[in-house]
Amino acid sequence: MILYLFQRNNIVSSFRYKEAKVFLTRNFSGGISLAFIIFINERYSGDINLVKHEYGHSLQSIYLGWLYLFVVGIPSIIRAFIWRKYKLEGKKYYSGYPEKWANRLGGVKIS
Repeated sequence: MILYLFQRNNIVSSFRYKEAKVFLTRNFSGGISLAFIIFINERYSGDINLVKHEYGHSLQSIYLGWLYLFVVGIPSIIRAFIWRKYKLEGKKYYSGYPEKWANRLGGVKIS
């Protein structure tokens, strides 16, 4: 809810994906999921794999409860920061923990 309060003026649209509410926002770096609330930058609005990936994080959040922040959230944020800072290959970002697990849960097919 706190994230929603900070982002509500940047929300350009929203839609449902399975049980999740997906908000497309301006001025947001990528995507983030907490329970069944997903925020994605509007520039990725047509990327169904990103929606599925974030939905996978939503499922992780439901499975892990309050442990999600420590087991998935913080490692994922650190991983994203490292990938952006060092401009590492984007495809490899999803091959490690916890991103690979989120992809599997969300049904993302990587070719």
